[in-house]
Amino acid sequence: MADTEKDHFVGELLGPDIGDLIRNKENRAARSALIELMEPEIADALMAMEPPIRAVAFRLLPRDRQADVFVLLPEEQQEQLLNDLNTEQIVHLINEMEPDDRATLLEEMPGQLVAKLMGLMRPEERRQTQTILGYPPESVGRLMTPDYLTVRPDWTCQKAMEHIRKRGPEIESIDTVYVTDGRGSLVDDVGLRQIVLADPEQTIESLMDGMAPSLKATDDREEAVRAMERYDVPAIPVVDRDNVLVGIVTFDDVADVAEEEVTEDFHKMGGVAVLDQPYMASSVIHLVRKRVGWLAILFGAGLFTVVAMQGYEERIEEMTVLALFVPLIIATGGNSGFQAATVMTRAFAVKDVEPHHWKRVFGREMGGGLMLGLLLAILGFLLGTGVGIWHYWGQEELIAQAIRVGIAIAASIIAVVLMGNMIGSMLPFGLQRLGADPATSSTPFVATIVDVVGLVIYFTIASAILMW
Repeated sequence: MADTEKDHFVGELLGPDIGDLIRNKENRAARSALIELMEPEIADALMAMEPPIRAVAFRLLPRDRQADVFVLLPEEQQEQLLNDLNTEQIVHLINEMEPDDRATLLEEMPGQLVAKLMGLMRPEERRQTQTILGYPPESVGRLMTPDYLTVRPDWTCQKAMEHIRKRGPEIESIDTVYVTDGRGSLVDDVGLRQIVLADPEQTIESLMDGMAPSLKATDDREEAVRAMERYDVPAIPVVDRDNVLVGIVTFDDVADVAEEEVTEDFHKMGGVAVLDQPYMASSVIHLVRKRVGWLAILFGAGLFTVVAMQGYEERIEEMTVLALFVPLIIATGGNSGFQAATVMTRAFAVKDVEPHHWKRVFGREMGGGLMLGLLLAILGFLLGTGVGIWHYWGQEELIAQAIRVGIAIAASIIAVVLMGNMIGSMLPFGLQRLGADPATSSTPFVATIVDVVGLVIYFTIASAILMW
């Protein structure tokens, strides 16, 4: 079992026991048990308690650890705790939270509660929070923290170290120090290790290399994920449109965004509205509400399959052998479309493919689809011929008609695979052009379209060959 899984298990296991200590008024023992745990374990233990006991356990935590534990709790439990804490406790908790965590909390809270919490903040914390909340949702500005270290190019390393010692305790991350000019514009970044190991009289400018990756505060937060992966740094500076340094984005914030984006894409690919809370914390009604919309849409789209089959009812009655292969054709086309859509969705997500690449993608997918179709067609011909021999056994044109069945199945497979690849690869481009998320095109959506079109292709080709 991985260490993180063990920690999660420990927290859930100890939660009820610590709760029993609190019920028995053994608060000192409960506090001792809690402070022995790490913050994620404490959060797991609190989630395993009933709300009234959870509030008491939270109050038993050392005040300097409460904020770190609070941000790890689900939104619903955070709101419950705020209702159970007194004003003094809320003031301390909110003011001790990191600015970006505080902004995230307020973003999810009801307006009336947000107004109350904003009124309880110290002026500096309120200003920082209002600045972060002023940026567009899903932007880098909502992720950043305004706590960072800056130095000037003409400072000596000794002066920089004195500044770091003075300001360092208030800063979330001091691994990197940012160099700014007199206007606050970002000039460069310098590692703390460089400053510590340099000659005390050496200037900061002599340590600069002129290469400091940065993000705009208005960039989409996914840009922060890609930048962190590309440059392999623990933090990236954030600047405004005038290149003035306004904050930094740290690795832990980006990791949360990456997890949220992957989760969102998985839900969309499965035709499910994005869950806004953990699965185990969601009620059955909540889960049904998240699924029923897409399911109803796909059900309605599936009616076109019935209409398509009804249009070939006479052909099916004349050649019942066609109906035997309907599941095979539908599955083959749907699977090829799903594969193409999955590959393209991922390519869009990592910026491996841009909208103007559609012609190249179309050519590649058609070439790949043709090769895949030919390979599967060989199996389809053998299967179709074998079933044809069984179906027409005892008739005069046994061999000729059986071979026609094999050819019909083989030709239909090639056509539906090509069609599946085309729809699965091109639909994400169309959605991207319309401003929608390409992930929405995957799995059930593509499969439903391919089912309908695949049936038309199959019955048209098979009817023409078998009637020939």
